[in-house]
Amino acid sequence: MTDQPDTTGQPDGTGQDHPTAEVNPLERRYRRLLYAYPNRYRSSRGDELVGTYLDLVDQDRRWPSRHDAVDVLRGGLRQRLREQGALGLAAALPVAATVAVSTLAALAAFLLIQVEFTNLPADVLPAQVGPAQSLGVFLWVGWLLAALATTVLPTGWARRGVAAAILLTLAVIPAAPLSGLPRPPLYVLVPVLAFGLTALALPARPGWAGRVPPLLGALTGTAVAGLFEVAEGGGNWFTSYHSTVEVLGMASVGLVGLVLAFGLLRALTGDSRALWSVVPLVTPASLLGIRPIAEWYWGGALTWGELAATAVVLTLAGAGLLLIVVAWHGARYRAIRARSVGNPCPTCGHVADVVRRADAASGRAAP
Repeated sequence: MTDQPDTTGQPDGTGQDHPTAEVNPLERRYRRLLYAYPNRYRSSRGDELVGTYLDLVDQDRRWPSRHDAVDVLRGGLRQRLREQGALGLAAALPVAATVAVSTLAALAAFLLIQVEFTNLPADVLPAQVGPAQSLGVFLWVGWLLAALATTVLPTGWARRGVAAAILLTLAVIPAAPLSGLPRPPLYVLVPVLAFGLTALALPARPGWAGRVPPLLGALTGTAVAGLFEVAEGGGNWFTSYHSTVEVLGMASVGLVGLVLAFGLLRALTGDSRALWSVVPLVTPASLLGIRPIAEWYWGGALTWGELAATAVVLTLAGAGLLLIVVAWHGARYRAIRARSVGNPCPTCGHVADVVRRADAASGRAAP
């Protein structure tokens, strides 16, 4: 279907139809993007927003630029959260992204040392990719480099590093059958992808709080791997991905608990971002424990379909939790506003004109 100018009009008193102003395809497409905003906001500010974008864009274009489209969608999401009193969630996404990168750095360092480069006799588990066990060696090196980029590079390049690591994670899946080499199992790759997607929301202007945690994550993963080596005493307990299932499950619980505790402490100082960041981190953290959760529910030997169903359920549960928290916060926000309507300002005693008129109409004297 081609885009034709909108020339429909309304009949006047003479019975003639007068065409309205033509709407070019570019303007029409910008207006379609504005559906990201709530109806009330779009009705009052839609023309202004579209006019602003059209003034700044080349009129020869037929489609909005990718930057403008992302900007509109981001603005619409923020406005919807603002109407729910949940802007804390938007502010928490960079915090969640920093936690996600730090978690991936810790996992990459731990699995690289403890699994990929473990020293086992050739008759037990021969090395498949040079000195490493699987194609996971490239994956974990890639995530360590992405964490390093987050630490030392500007945000734009850091996000490109995270995106490249996500693509590398996806590429490992088809590369294994094509090359005949083993790869990490899907119950390891799925949470890595979930954390990677969360990490794309890195802060635009990271301070030390955004640059130091990924480095600390890599150091923590290295230290834990070293402690495991000492505790094993040459026993090689955790030397394959299958033997680290319990470790990943414990990491899942520990991560949520640590972020929740830190968020509660920060909330005491009036900063709720860390507490809000728990909500988007629930899904990737729960996927870390996908294997023990699936074994507990399905029992016996797991099939690929059972693991996939468990992953879908955990993802939907995380999304549902997000919606429930936002809805609950919105209801609480509206209730507080409803109770405060009509009360004079505690500083200057001002009462809104609309409240004065309502009081006058009901026969009450405004204060």
